[in-house]
Amino acid sequence: MRVLLDETPCDIQAKSIGEAIAAAADEAERTGRLVVEVRVDGTMLSEDDLQADAKLAEMADEVQMLTTTLDQLLRETFLQAAEAIAEVDTVQRTAAEALQQGKAADGMRSLMGALETWASIKDAVVQGLLLAEISPDEVGFDGVQLSEAIVILQDRLGKLKDAMVAEDTSAICDCLLYELPEATRDWRIILAGLAGRFDTACKSNS
Repeated sequence: MRVLLDETPCDIQAKSIGEAIAAAADEAERTGRLVVEVRVDGTMLSEDDLQADAKLAEMADEVQMLTTTLDQLLRETFLQAAEAIAEVDTVQRTAAEALQQGKAADGMRSLMGALETWASIKDAVVQGLLLAEISPDEVGFDGVQLSEAIVILQDRLGKLKDAMVAEDTSAICDCLLYELPEATRDWRIILAGLAGRFDTACKSNS
């Protein structure tokens, strides 16, 4: 089985896909890099594939892994989160407008999309900072502290969910139009700051 790290052949003897991935990941870690993509015979493995024992026990002709540095990974993570949050405010307003116009199905569809995006953004930030071994208490940009932004966001989303359970359209729209936009602004500042911080780190290490 041929094993490649960033297109470079590795001297790895493996009896399964799983063994090849583990050995190559160890090799990448020794050089300060992280595996971010695995391809088996040209096909990229999904997260489910990487957790499936049966799949990992298989053999293949070639296992190729792409790697990156931690700083590059975090930069991309926070840039993607920043792009996602740029759309949240528009989606929230779209949801409110649809609800105000009596288009409940359209409004709720947009609303659920916004909530899913918020969940993804929070996960990206929490997991990214965990990888970087940075406490949320240490993160702040332009007068906005991440620890405070998290509390405010949780409070606003909690009110929104309570309004949804009560089927209070007026309260839902108030949350979407007047309360969440402030949280959205703060998170934009945080994410832009984090992306910039790791962009600078990437450039200084290049």
